[in-house]
Parts: sequence; C-alpha cells; structure tokens
Amino acid sequence: MAKRQDEEKRKDFVDLLRILLGDPEVDLWFLDETGIEGDPRPKRRWALKGEKIRQPYLGAHIRMSATGTVCPRTGEFYALIFSHSDTQVFQTFLDHANSDISFERPKNILILDNASWHRGDEINWGRFEPVFLPPYSPDLNPIERLWLVMKSEWFSDFFAKSKDQLIDRICLALNWVVNRKDQNQKTCTIKTKL
Repeated sequence: MAKRQDEEKRKDFVDLLRILLGDPEVDLWFLDETGIEGDPRPKRRWALKGEKIRQPYLGAHIRMSATGTVCPRTGEFYALIFSHSDTQVFQTFLDHANSDISFERPKNILILDNASWHRGDEINWGRFEPVFLPPYSPDLNPIERLWLVMKSEWFSDFFAKSKDQLIDRICLALNWVVNRKDQNQKTCTIKTKL
C-alpha cells in the first residue's frame, strides 16, 4: 500500500489538519466502515501441547458492517450497524448522525476515505463538510485504531451462531466504545507528523 501513496498529497493533508486543529470554531470527525464477522478465521492462540483447537463453522458466513465516526477532541463516538455499505446506507448514516449528534462547534469537518459510496453527487452532508483522505492512507484516520481496539476487546475468539447473536454482540461493543470517551481521546490522538 505504501507504494501507492502519494507523499505530496499526504503532506498537504497533514498541513490542512494542522490548520483545522488550530481553529477553535472547527471540530474534526473521522469516519470509516468496518466489517465484523460472526465466524472469524482462526487466530494464533495458546493451547495445551497435543490439543487441537476446533473452529466451528455453520456452513455460511455471518457478517455485518458498522459505520462510525469519532471526534478525537472530545472522544465522542457515533455508529450504526448495517448489512453492507453503499451510497444509500451512507446517506442513512449521515441523516441519523446529523440528527443525533449534539455538535459543539459551528463547523464540523468529516474526514473520510475515497470509497465510491462517499463520493456521490446527491449526498446530503447536513452539518458536516467532507474532506477526503489522500488515497491509500488509512494510517491517517484515527478511527482505524478505535476499530482495532474494539475488535480485540469484543471479537477475539467470539463465534456467533446466528445473525441476531452477532448483532447483539456488535451493539454491546459499540456501546462500550460510546461510553469510553476519555480512552477514545487517547486512542484517536491525531498525529500531524509523517
């Protein structure tokens, strides 16, 4: 992925971040989607010598997606669960986020990747103003770190026997993230050095 990154665009983006972070009228929100599997692939883990670790499989993969946004300054996190990602789903997320989030500052910049469903001309951004990450730069999006923490805490060695069981677990995990604002601030600290 590093070979495909444009260092000039990355530098320009970081310079823009520095400017936005210095503006007391602006809040930065970082958005991303993540897929969550109910029957994840086996990971390395401890076992007694000679013991074989069994990985259950029900014959069909169970998978859901979560779309979320985080404000690193406050640690506020907002997310919804969907079965997939497309322009219509993304618009639904934006509509709910705009009505449910209590914005503290007059200008709210939504930083997101270049997924095709984020680029539709018909998207109604509401109170958000979009700013797109440089291509192939997920390392510049702090919500990626938040997803890793959530998955490590809630989905390591978790196996769902049904879609409802997976959705219930995702709800618990997302509520856990919502309620850890101080830790979210630390996890999502914005780095303005490349």
